[in-house]
Amino acid sequence: MHSRILFLRESAQSPLAEIQSAEQPLHLVVLYNNPLLTARALAAAAEWAREFEAAVTLMAVYVLPYPSPLECQEGIRKRLERELTTVARSSPAAIRIKLVFARDREDACVGLLQCQSVVVMGAKDRWWPTREERLARKLAARGHSVALIKVK
Repeated sequence: MHSRILFLRESAQSPLAEIQSAEQPLHLVVLYNNPLLTARALAAAAEWAREFEAAVTLMAVYVLPYPSPLECQEGIRKRLERELTTVARSSPAAIRIKLVFARDREDACVGLLQCQSVVVMGAKDRWWPTREERLARKLAARGHSVALIKVK
């Protein structure tokens, strides 16, 4: 499979160009969307983590509809934990897993990310803006550095 990387940020330079001058350790956040796309994003993040001695967190935001309580059903939580563990084991890097249940994915991502986080996301390479691209642009507009791994 062919993939390409797009860096989204308000400034023109790549988010990885500023890493070497950073005083604090680098922390990469990979947003989970599906196993295939996340595995590709995780592979890129693991490579960068090795180069820059960074920590990697695999974060999944599961959206629950308004009528259901935020206390997730046990079956859904266990299935998601299995999926995340399977994807994380495919990476050679040490991965921290974070599973969050929320009403809105974008609001949860914005609220959970630290200021100026480096976010890595996988997305299908389409000519129209995908859900992941729209989220990436919103995160970039809020000051986060976003690497979008587009997979054909």
